[in-house]
Amino acid sequence: MAEPHQYPVRRRTIIALMLAGLFGERLAAATSCRVTRILFVCPVGTVKSAIAREMLRKRLAASHLPVLVQSRGIAPANHVSPALAARLRADSIDPTTDPLRALTAADVADADIVIAFDEAAQSPLLVKARAWRTPSWNDQYDAAKADLVQRLDGLIDELARTTTC
Repeated sequence: MAEPHQYPVRRRTIIALMLAGLFGERLAAATSCRVTRILFVCPVGTVKSAIAREMLRKRLAASHLPVLVQSRGIAPANHVSPALAARLRADSIDPTTDPLRALTAADVADADIVIAFDEAAQSPLLVKARAWRTPSWNDQYDAAKADLVQRLDGLIDELARTTTC
C-alpha cells in the first residue's frame, strides 16, 4: 500500500502524462520557432565582426529571440591591438570566444541576415549583404561602440517585429 503522502502508481502515471502534455506543448512551441541566422563579416574577422557577434549575443540573451550569431573574416588575421584588448576586457567583450574562421560561400548561404563591415562588403560572396560602415575600434573605441550599439538595437527591434513563434 502506498504511503499516505504518495500517490498510487496509476495516479502518478496520469499526472506524469498530463505534465508531459503540458510541457510538450511548450517545448513544441519553443522548437517551432524558426532560428534566424545572422552572420557578421569583416575584413579580418577579429575586430568588427567578432565584437558585433559578442555584443549581439549579450543583447539577445534577455530577449529570448531564437537567433544564432556567427562571424567570419575575408582574410583572417589578428588585428586586436593591446589597447583594444584592454578596453574590450573592461567592457566584458571577448572577441576570441569563437575560433577565427574564413568566410565561405556556405556561410553566406546558411545565413538569413549577412552584415558586412566596411571593405568586406566588396567581396563577391557578399553582394546581397547589408553594408555597415563603422568607426575603427582600434582608433575610435567610444564612437565605434556607440555606433554598433545603435545598429544592434535596430537589428534587435527588426528581429522582434519579424520573429514569429
